[in-house]
Amino acid sequence: MAAMTFADHLERFHPDSVHEDFPSARAQVEDLLPGFRVRRIAPASSGKPWIYATNGASAAMADDEDGAEYVVLAPAADPVLVEMLAALATVNADPDKRLGVGSILHLGRPWTGSSAAQNLLVLPPYVFGPGFEVYEPPQEERRIVVLWLVPITSSEARYVRRYGVQKFEELLQRSEANVADPGRAPIV
Repeated sequence: MAAMTFADHLERFHPDSVHEDFPSARAQVEDLLPGFRVRRIAPASSGKPWIYATNGASAAMADDEDGAEYVVLAPAADPVLVEMLAALATVNADPDKRLGVGSILHLGRPWTGSSAAQNLLVLPPYVFGPGFEVYEPPQEERRIVVLWLVPITSSEARYVRRYGVQKFEELLQRSEANVADPGRAPIV
């Protein structure tokens, strides 16, 4: 029996969805992270968001370091998100620029469409259910942490920097904001 891969981990949590893998169009990504792909997971039912996940970003970590893969929720299939996640994976491949919970990545453009959100906040993936946040590759001493990329506006990014990620998470949960909605209003 073959060892479970990160792709299998994603399928375990979304068994009723169609999964597709996409390579980046950028040669730099393949040079830094051979075999890197972005997995697009279609919603299992209407009204639910699409899921995009890096698959291979964790390969940039040293053998004794935990790796990280990233997921983002999207309102529709969008090939721009494949390149956004590929670019993020190359940034994360630099040991001086690793992204963890509370990191804010400024995109310099809307994360999708004409959204006001031009930043991504890294959070634990609590919306995906228990067990999703960690994948432990068989026969390896390390684990892979799955992190959620939440599109946020400039005012929300300022709030996180001033009051901290935990306060922002509390506001986000209380507001019940649909973070996959590119037209959502800022919560601060």
